[in-house]
Formats: sequence, C-alpha cells, structure tokens
Amino acid sequence: MILLALLAIALSGAGLVAAGFPDRAVDRTDRALRISLGAAFGLGSWSAAYAAARMVGVSATVKDLVLAFLGAALLLAARPRLSADPTPRDPAPRWLWSLLAAACALAVAVFFEHDWRFPDGGWDAWMVWNLRARFLVRAPDLRTAFSPNLLFWAHPDYPWLVPGAVAQGFVLAGRETMAVPQMIAGTFGVLAAGVVSLALARLHGPRWGLLGALAILTVPAFPIFVSNQQADVPLSVYLACAASLIALAYARPDRPFRMLLLAGFAAGLGAWTKNEGTLYAACLAAGLLARTRDLRGTLAFVAGAVPAGALVVVFKTAYAPANDLVRFSSGAGLLAHAFDPLRWGELLFQALRRLVFFQTFALWLIAAVLALSVWVRRLPGTPVGTALFLATAAYLPIYLLQPHPLQWLFRTSVDRLILQLWPAAVLATIAALANAVGRPSRGSPRFSQVPGSPGV
Repeated sequence: MILLALLAIALSGAGLVAAGFPDRAVDRTDRALRISLGAAFGLGSWSAAYAAARMVGVSATVKDLVLAFLGAALLLAARPRLSADPTPRDPAPRWLWSLLAAACALAVAVFFEHDWRFPDGGWDAWMVWNLRARFLVRAPDLRTAFSPNLLFWAHPDYPWLVPGAVAQGFVLAGRETMAVPQMIAGTFGVLAAGVVSLALARLHGPRWGLLGALAILTVPAFPIFVSNQQADVPLSVYLACAASLIALAYARPDRPFRMLLLAGFAAGLGAWTKNEGTLYAACLAAGLLARTRDLRGTLAFVAGAVPAGALVVVFKTAYAPANDLVRFSSGAGLLAHAFDPLRWGELLFQALRRLVFFQTFALWLIAAVLALSVWVRRLPGTPVGTALFLATAAYLPIYLLQPHPLQWLFRTSVDRLILQLWPAAVLATIAALANAVGRPSRGSPRFSQVPGSPGV
C-alpha cells in the first residue's frame, strides 16, 4: 500500500507536469523546477482523489491504482520533442550562496526545535486539520467529520486537502503518529521556497532565484508556520505554483495553452486546501483577463481549476455546514459594521501596526512596500501582481463586515493571510525588480526577449 501510494503521487505529479510543459527540461534548474511542481501536484492530487473516493465509496487502493495509471498515461502521451531554451546565465556570488546555506540551516533548526516542543503543531493543527484527519480515519460515516454539531472553532466547512493527506498517512503508518503531519508540513515548507526560487532562476538566472529563496526563508514566522502543520503554507505553495506557471507561460512568445491549464489546476488545488484558495483562484483569473486581454488563456486557466473546483462545490453543497462568518452575520450587523468609522480606523491602525511586527516578519513587509512604491509602480501591470492586489483588497470588506470582534479576528488571522500570499508576492516583486534592473544576460532564453517578459 505504501509503495502504491508513492507511485500514485509520483506518477500523477510527473504526468501532470509532462502534460503541462510543451518542451523537455534543458538543465538542472529546469528539471528541479519541474520536480518541485510535480511533487506539489502529486501530493495534492493524491489527497483530492482520496476525498472524491470517500464521497463515492471507492477504496483507497483502487483510487491509487487509477491515479498511477492516469499519471503513467500522461507521461507516455506527453513526449515533447523540442528542448526548452537554457536558463539565463546570471551566476550568483559565493557570499549569496553562503547566505542561503545559513538561512536553510537556521530554518531547518527552527522547524525541528518547534516540532520538538510542540509535536501536535499549532493551535489550528489540533483544533482543525489533524482533528479532521482523525475523524476521517476513525469514523465509518464520512459526514461525522463535518457534523454541524461540532463547535464552529473546528471549522467543519473547511476543504480538506491537508487532512486528507494526513489521514492517508495515518492509515499507511498503521497508527496516528505525529510524524505524518510533520513530514507533510516539512515537505510543503521546502516546496514553498523551492518553487519560487527555481521559477525566478528559470526566468532571470540563479542570482534572482537565491534572492527569492532568502526572502522566504528569512521571514521569522515562516519556519514556525511550517512546523505548525496548518494549511496556510500548503495553500501558499499552490498559489505560488499557479503564479509561477502564469509567469513562465507569459514569458514565452507562444503563451502555451497547456501551461495555463496547469496553472488553473494548481489554483484549484489551492481552493481545495482552504476557503481562501477560492478567492485566490478567482483573483488570478481576473488578473489574467485584465492584464493580458487573452480570453483563450483565461478560459484555459479556468478549465484547469474545474476538477478541484467541482470537488469544492460538491463538498460545500452536500457535506459542509454553513461557515461561521455567514452563520453569525445579519443584515443589520453588516450595515452597522460598514458605516462604523471606529471600525474603519481600528482596521487601518492594526494593518499599519503589522508592517513593523519585527518578531514575525522582520522588515520584509516594509521592504516589499518600498519596492512596490519606488520601482515596481513604474512597470506595466501584470497578471499575478494584479491578482495579489485584488486578493488584498478583498480582505478589507471581509474584515469590516465579519461578525466577530475586529481586533481579535485580525490578530489571529492576518499573519496566516500574509504567509499565504508571501511566496507569490516574492515571485512577483523580485521578477519585477529583475525587469527594472534590466541587466541582459548572455545566452538568455527567449523568455527575456519578450516585452514585459516576467509576466508578473
């Protein structure tokens, strides 16, 4: 069963990547990027297929066999004859590599130290995600895991990509060992930094890829959130995968239809990871259409999101109870919150205060704001940048209108939202900075020869 599960993950991920890229990998950077994307897609597909199998009553063994077969079929069918163009030659200095090694060592040390002190993960891990996984393993009736009788703190309406992966790990291990969610959390942590840094290196060269990795690994909250075993880092991975594929697709003159289809699939997996993922998928589609005017490409992105999106719809309509934000809201409350000047002022104060929350984000948020204000604003708008702006703007009415005390909800949720968006924001910002610097690289691929080539 373990071998079959590993084959299902590896073959489905590799098959999806092979089908999504129109050419063969050309160098180590390109291969590493595709392996990272394949790992994210394989793990997400394995969990999403588990949810679909549980809903229709299919066994996990049959599900893994089908996944492995489909992945192998995609690998055989997708045999691109042409090789991709080489990665831009922009070698990074040794001191930058040394900084990355130190950042990796420190992040790994923090991850293991936090896991040693808190083996059950953060608050939401045992209250929502691992709790749901235990329900999925122990309860013969699937609906028990999403009962409306559960306290709303357990959020039975949340999608369950992470609990689905953890539950299958529990079954394969033969017991509910905490090593399973820890390993899954660590894998997504590596992918969050790896996908962004490798995509930047593929577009602009190793120097910019290293800067992207440093901008993620050196955020103080990042290794803590990874060790917390929550769904925020996995969601950031799928948002980063979608953003990277959009950037790679629009950096090419042919704008491959298949890459946008795969980007939509990544966004769909994000929607199956957490409720916020649906918002991010919609914002990416809107950003694509607004900045490229490419209706065909936008429809390809939307089509890619359909499989996981359909899973979300079935779950929300047939299994999930009402979300607590909807359950506790009323028309009078919405109007009162919308026209309350004190609530607007409190939200502004809390947001500005978070920019200088040094122990959580160091000075990275301030650096991002300065970069956007001084350099990026001079460049043409891009699909991913526009999507991130729309997602950030959408949280303004959500925070204002939601029924809970504003200060409490903001302080307990905003760090998670920032970490969800951060890898994709690093990709968009550093790619734009690389474009602003405008240093042509010798032997640059066709990516850098297209106006607005970063595509972010």
